[in-house]
Amino acid sequence: MDIIGSLQVALDITKKLKALNEKLRDADLKMLLADLQGEIADAKLEAISLKERIVALSTENMELRNKLEARSTDEVELIAGGYKFAGKGPYCIPCFETSGKKQILPQSTGIHSHFGAWYCPVCKNHS
Repeated sequence: MDIIGSLQVALDITKKLKALNEKLRDADLKMLLADLQGEIADAKLEAISLKERIVALSTENMELRNKLEARSTDEVELIAGGYKFAGKGPYCIPCFETSGKKQILPQSTGIHSHFGAWYCPVCKNHS
């Protein structure tokens, strides 16, 4: 049984105890049961929040592992102004290094040709 299920069972038990306590009319016990019920409900909400966070972090971890694996399997060749992967390119160095994306570089034309042979339309890098 997972933590959320366990907390739900504990919450159900406190509700039953509270119902039984109605017959006894003990004020201190009523107050303690109400406090316990509130604490268990708070713990259940926190457990749900933590479970969602774990799922999000696991997803992010998997995405980062996939990016790392993709980077390590590519044969990278540094050429003037960019990277080549498996003989294709040039690809933008800053785009690949910062976000792991392979952005093909078109040749610079017009005003951009004064700053380098290649111009990245995504990060605006000249090389």
